[in-house]
Amino acid sequence: MAHPRATAAKTAFFTKSQGFNIHDSNFTNHQTTIIQSSAVDPLETLHKHRALEACHTSKTAASAPKCKPGTRTKAITDLTTWAKEVAADPSSSKISVLWLRGPAGAGKTCITREVARICREDDILAGDYFFSTRVPGLDDGAPFVATIVAHLIEVVPALAPPVRQTILSIPTIFERSMELQIEKLISNHIASIPSQTPLPRIIVVDGFDECRDPKQRERLFHLLYSLVTPPHSFRVVMASRPEYDIRTAFNQAPLKSITKILHLEEYEVSGEIYQYLCDEFARIRDNHPAKQYIPSDWPGEATLHALTDKSSGIWAYPATVIKYVDNPRRHPVELLKDVLDASSTASSGRPFAELDALYKIILNPPDIDIPLMKRLLHVIIELTRFPPWFHGGPAMVERILLAPSLDEFLSLEKGTTEMTLCDLHSVLSVAEDPDRPWIYFHHKSLEDYLCSPERAGDLYQSQADTHSDILTVCTHHLKLWNRKLVSPNADFQDDDSIPDYSCVALTHLLFISKMYEPLDGAWRTWPSAVKR
Repeated sequence: MAHPRATAAKTAFFTKSQGFNIHDSNFTNHQTTIIQSSAVDPLETLHKHRALEACHTSKTAASAPKCKPGTRTKAITDLTTWAKEVAADPSSSKISVLWLRGPAGAGKTCITREVARICREDDILAGDYFFSTRVPGLDDGAPFVATIVAHLIEVVPALAPPVRQTILSIPTIFERSMELQIEKLISNHIASIPSQTPLPRIIVVDGFDECRDPKQRERLFHLLYSLVTPPHSFRVVMASRPEYDIRTAFNQAPLKSITKILHLEEYEVSGEIYQYLCDEFARIRDNHPAKQYIPSDWPGEATLHALTDKSSGIWAYPATVIKYVDNPRRHPVELLKDVLDASSTASSGRPFAELDALYKIILNPPDIDIPLMKRLLHVIIELTRFPPWFHGGPAMVERILLAPSLDEFLSLEKGTTEMTLCDLHSVLSVAEDPDRPWIYFHHKSLEDYLCSPERAGDLYQSQADTHSDILTVCTHHLKLWNRKLVSPNADFQDDDSIPDYSCVALTHLLFISKMYEPLDGAWRTWPSAVKR
């Protein structure tokens, strides 16, 4: 007979075993409890939800235009002097927000990047966020709080443990409202900072008008107000164009009484623009392949002064002139003559008459297929406008905006996009920057120009027409994709990312078609296959 313990052991250790007996044995059951813990550090979750490219130290900022040494000094000094004073003693002034307003192309971003750099060097920068419609994902305010918090814990390490614990306790914090994020990640932890630890106070926000969603801008205004009031007492330097909703917010309670407004156009910059033109034309004379055929006094004092006057304080104009003239494949003297000839026909009285005349000659190079170029430019504009939550994040936009991807997406011959846009280097980038190989406009003023029927003329295309074009393209790729699923052995060239993008683009356009009246008519004309 088996030992009683063996019976128990047999039951415990040899379930469903049979055909054997165990005698005079003892069994010890050693149980091991395995505790599984999350392998993801909560701070990694934080960094995943921040917008690294929105910071002034990003790769995007490193390759972006900067203030030429000795320029914009008065504006930079005014901003940084105020920032240093209120950072040292937030109660020293009733002003909590300094708004630098100015027209497109006036150089606001160059100035605020320099202000952010100086604040960082002086250890008073709490965080910064540079909105942009030209960098995928940076026209969205959703990562704003995570970006500011990530910078805060870099400069105030004492905040890291409570922030880590909060994210651990609320893993979905970044899917909650931005108001809750501010409360849980900043408000609740300010008091935990040791009194001897200096708290940086300055938050720099640039390109606020380039946050595309007005409702999101409204929410961000509420967030900024909460950040400049107790228990936070941060101070904000903001720069933007004076769009209606932004002007309205600053001209009414609660922001009106705590905001100081600086008008960038009131700063005298003609001398700085003149010097910039002198230096840049000298560089072209010294480095162009045809330099031995360029007169040593080119372009001459009269032309330099004329170009300075035409700039009217808008830095985008001289910068675009230089990019256009600085073409190693064409003679700079002839290119500058084209600019001056176009300027002579510009209509006076319009605020961007000179810039429009310049865009007109740049966007009409010899032997160009205007309808094709118009299609490409407007598709690029609309693809960058799609919100990140519809297209799987900025990475998918970056992929679709590569020239070869656009060729495939629009069913163009390989190389068509690059050949069509090859003469537009002065206004957009096509794989020129290894860190940003996708196609993007150098300045938002070009997007403004193309989207205005009065200014763009035959290069204008309505948003509804562009959406219809994109929908037709998406339908085509999804039909191919469906045939591929039905006949997996068929030879289809589509990259898997093309139907993926077509799905999300189609979803987005169908979504907004129910929201915006201008698309209603276009929606009725879209193929029935799309509706199904």
